[in-house]
Amino acid sequence: MKNTVILTLLLSVILPLGIMAQTSNLIFFAENGEKFTVVMNGLRYNETPSTNVRITDLAPAVYKVKAIFEDPSLGSVTKTIPLESYREITFNIRLKKQTIAGKTAVRMTKQVGRDLNVVDSADVYADPKEKYVMRFISEVPLAMPVQQQTVVTQQQPVYNTQPATVQGGTVTTQTTTTTVRGTPQTVTSAPSAGVNMHINDPDLGVNVNMSVGVPAGTVVTSGGTVQQTTTTTTTYGGTPPVQAQPSHYIMPGYNGPIGCPWPMDQNAYRSAMGSITKQSFEENKLQVAKQVFTTNCLTSAQVGEIMRLFTFEESRLDFAKFAYGHTFDLGNYFMVNDAFTFSSSVDELNDYIRSTGR
Repeated sequence: MKNTVILTLLLSVILPLGIMAQTSNLIFFAENGEKFTVVMNGLRYNETPSTNVRITDLAPAVYKVKAIFEDPSLGSVTKTIPLESYREITFNIRLKKQTIAGKTAVRMTKQVGRDLNVVDSADVYADPKEKYVMRFISEVPLAMPVQQQTVVTQQQPVYNTQPATVQGGTVTTQTTTTTVRGTPQTVTSAPSAGVNMHINDPDLGVNVNMSVGVPAGTVVTSGGTVQQTTTTTTTYGGTPPVQAQPSHYIMPGYNGPIGCPWPMDQNAYRSAMGSITKQSFEENKLQVAKQVFTTNCLTSAQVGEIMRLFTFEESRLDFAKFAYGHTFDLGNYFMVNDAFTFSSSVDELNDYIRSTGR
């Protein structure tokens, strides 16, 4: 239970921060109107080449950026951009400008190389080839949103428990039972009365005190009614029962093999689904899905739901193979078969599962 409380508190802090952190933007535009595609950290961000690309909701990180021109003869231009939170930064993509000082420096460098027999003399006096560059234009701070209180509901597991053990010390439990039979006839002046009972067994270490009383205000008559309160106090020899620590989540109605101990919290899972869904390209979706679930545990039902985010059968099969090693209820993995279009995919997945030996 302690671990569950700690996990709940961490999620309530980390999830809102993770969501709020993705608020920075990058803008790229071509000075002369050339169309290009932006690739950052291996992910493509615009499907159709454009002269102006704006990328929003970026987390603070260092991005390796490559702008690939639609015209293959223009090549590409790269830049490393460290991006902080709540910033919108604009970059201009243009031809590299050759100044007289720059040309002179290049010519002198090549001349030294020729003198050292490093470069051919024909290269020394050749005009430098024009290349594109990505230049910083402006940076605008974005307004920080007011942090809202986020309530995270942690999925409550059912723990595996073992019988409690008792060792040295004392524990007192008290049980109060109230029994009502019908409606009593009440006389406010009636005195209270009762019977006390004491049982002590030193061999078993049990001490029981019982008090049975008829409270003031109740009269017992033939055919009448009685309200009776019994209080029992029992003393055991030993320490309080100790609940066994949970080893893994218990899925109601499931007793099969498990592949990982604790499935993702539902809120964290939905947030991960959103990150996958907003990717424009199939390969990006698959890559992000594998990144997210490499260190997380899923249920078979969740795996099937994620598979349906992919358009192509090949991507669904690829993720199903990957996710098998990150799934809690392995005995329910047949559920993912409904996400396939072709029976051959089901056969290939079954062959893969058999090859893992799980």
